[in-house]
Parts: sequence; C-alpha cells; structure tokens
Amino acid sequence: MASLNFTTLDVFTTRKFAGNPLAVCQVPKGVTLTQEQKQTIAVEFNLSETTFLHPCSNEGSEVPEWPLDIFTVKTELPFAGHPTIGTACHILGQTGKTKGRFKVKAGIIELDFVDGVAKASIPHNTHVHSSTDLSSARMLEWQSGLKPFYQSAELKTDVVSPVKGMNFALVELKSLEELAAVVLPGTEINFSLDEDWDVGPCFGKFFVQMPDQGDGVRRLRTRMIEGSFEDPATGSACCALTAYLVLKEGIQDGKVKFDILQAVEIGRPSEIGVEVEVKGGEIQTIILSGNNRIVATNNEVSAAEPRNRYPVSVAPGPFGSPRLSYGQLYNHRKALISVVTSS
Repeated sequence: MASLNFTTLDVFTTRKFAGNPLAVCQVPKGVTLTQEQKQTIAVEFNLSETTFLHPCSNEGSEVPEWPLDIFTVKTELPFAGHPTIGTACHILGQTGKTKGRFKVKAGIIELDFVDGVAKASIPHNTHVHSSTDLSSARMLEWQSGLKPFYQSAELKTDVVSPVKGMNFALVELKSLEELAAVVLPGTEINFSLDEDWDVGPCFGKFFVQMPDQGDGVRRLRTRMIEGSFEDPATGSACCALTAYLVLKEGIQDGKVKFDILQAVEIGRPSEIGVEVEVKGGEIQTIILSGNNRIVATNNEVSAAEPRNRYPVSVAPGPFGSPRLSYGQLYNHRKALISVVTSS
C-alpha cells in the first residue's frame, strides 16, 4: 500500500497563518497516481492549490530537477505562482540545495534558494486579449461594491494571460478604499477569450499602484477574487499584472522590480516579489520570489479513491468558501482518503 508524506505551508510570508496555504505531497519512487487520485487528494486538502512533487529525475546533478503537478480543487493547472514558490522553499530547504528546477505543464522553471527566499524564473507568454466580451458594465455587475465609485464606462478592465490556460481580468482602482470595497460575488466571472487562447479558468485581479518611495521599486496592493473565494496570494496573477504594466507603459529596456502586498483585507497579508526584465520592448524574464513558513509536517496521506465514495459537507472557511481547517483536515483525512494503488 502506498502513502505520501505531505507538508502544509503558508507561502509568501514569514509567519504562520498569513500568506497563502499550500499542501505539498511527495510522491515516492515507483508510485504512479492517476489524475483522479491527485484531484481527489486536492479536494480533500481543500486549499487553493495542492502540489504533487515527484522524485528527482536527475539524481546526482548539481541542479536537481523534479516533475511537479499543481492542482486546484477543480482542475490541474499548467503553472501557478504560490505553489511553485512554496514547493521550491520546501524541497530546496529539505535537500540543502541552492539551485534546482521544476518541470511543470507550462515548461521548465529554474529555481534559486538563498536565505529562505526562493526565486523562480517563470514560464511566460504574456498575451493581452483583444476580443473579450468582458465590459466595464458587466464587471460592475459582478463587483457591486465598486458601484459607488464608478460609472460603467469608467472602470477599465483588460484581460491578460501569463501563459495559455491562465486568464485574469485586471482592474486598476484608484485607492485602498476602493480596493476594500471589492466583494465576493458568489459566482465566478467568465468571459470570452481570443481564438486559440480560449482555455482555462478566469479570475478577477484588482490592484492599486502605491506612491513612489524613490528606491526604484514599484509597489502594488492587490486582491484576487474567484467568485466565492478570495485567494490570499497569486503569483501567476502577479506575473501577469506586472508584465502587463511593463508592456502597457512601453518600457523598452531594463529590469523593473515590484513589491506586491496582497490580501490585507482578509487578514492574510502576502508579500510577493516580481522582477521583469525587458529588452527591445519585449519581456525576457519574469522572476517570482517569496518565502514560506511550515505549518504542519511528518504526516502521511494515502493515495485516494474516487471522490464520491465518502460524501462530506464542509462549512464556509475563512476566505468565504467551503474550506477545511487544518484541524478538520486531520480529523477527516483517515476516513476520507483510502489506499487504492495496491489494488
């Protein structure tokens, strides 16, 4: 019978119970999990993402490479930022390595790890959609809390994909008061995308550009909404946002550094670093950085049976959607996740 060691982390923070929670499941050698098994385990953790870290594919190399799968409670993602940073901090800290790489569905991610901070060179193919049907009026209907601040034509929204399969409606607001007025509408926002890019989930990313402090660092405050859930830290959305700003402003050459503070409004402050390098008006590299704090470790979770075997009802969690608390997770996991790899 196969079981997986897992660790739960808070990512993009140095203290517990801030940042964005993540579950990292380490898949042992010789164990193969089906998509359904991985999806079921992700549903059981009930966090914004769960990662499955496979054994190193080039043991003995100075730069180890690990295949990495990233799952939400609904689907697998080609790439996501907070799972990448959290898993990098975990495995590089565990192995004592300062360099490594992940092989994800979106491509190869080069990693650096120094003084507890992981940096990841993010796969990027930034695309600003031109034919979306997401209007300002429709965004205001979805975000009724912003109606006191805007007429329908005044709220500007652009749709951007950092890679194919991840799509964000980027909405710039004028003040932190407006940012605090963003609501959980209870329904997801869906919109058409450009041909050949019409795939993957759609999210709303709201941001305010903060005053210049004269140190060469751009500072942003952000929130990310998924209908009935607010994601405390979204590295992929921050990569999309910063790349979009650099392209929109016509920056031709150089490196632009961003410090992003997200989810203050829900009590999960997350500190996200992004550095965008531009040459000849084209993006060359996007480096995402952050640290993490371990919450729980040295537990085992078994490979999962189909999700409908043990129906479970969960109460709304701290971010507005059904989420198991860590205590609930540990109480339920033995009953809800069963071994099937031996059959």
